[in-house]
Amino acid sequence: MIPFIGLFVFVGNLGEIEVVRNTLQRVLQGKEFLTSLVASQIISNVPATLLLSQFTQNSGQLLLGVNAGGCGTLIASMASVISFTCYTHYKPSEVGKYLSVFTWVNMLFVALFLVVWVVL
Repeated sequence: MIPFIGLFVFVGNLGEIEVVRNTLQRVLQGKEFLTSLVASQIISNVPATLLLSQFTQNSGQLLLGVNAGGCGTLIASMASVISFTCYTHYKPSEVGKYLSVFTWVNMLFVALFLVVWVVL
């Protein structure tokens, strides 16, 4: 629980740094979907939403991006981190297999989301 709280505090403070704020405003313009999808892979989709939402008016594309971004890497969704922790508790010998299957399946979903986004 403490790491999650720390992550939210960090993200909140990160948005207050002028160079970060200016960079995010510039990067987000017209690229809310892709930027939020990528940010979700690095800092998780909920903190990415909190960080990026203050720098765009295009909330629709931002929300589509962080929702799609909940798939992908293990860190992309806090729920995935929790399920991984539970899984490793019960089947520690199969962690590698779990991560491999999890990552491939989730990356396929990200690819599907990208295709749908491009088409629509």
